[in-house]
Amino acid sequence: MNNDVKSVGEKSVGDMYLAAAFLAYGASLKTIDRGDVRRQKFVFHQAVLPSIIISDDDVLVKTFCTATLDDLETYFISKRLWFPPSYADAIRGIKSAIHS
Repeated sequence: MNNDVKSVGEKSVGDMYLAAAFLAYGASLKTIDRGDVRRQKFVFHQAVLPSIIISDDDVLVKTFCTATLDDLETYFISKRLWFPPSYADAIRGIKSAIHS
């Protein structure tokens, strides 16, 4: 994944599925960097999310309170993040933004 911090308080993400997970969990999208049309970046305000749902063993589910975008990214990459029902809509929104 090609992620980087653009400036203090911002997180830039190139993976559309991770960006959709951020949106589904309530992260605030600041802008879309369309500088490179083939590698658009979604820039989010760095913030603490109310909570995310994770699993350590695919059986036991727990809530991680006051998670950061970095925490959400870590659980996403490790395939331990559970997606809220709004995830499918967030993917559609991200795809729409990419193709507009």
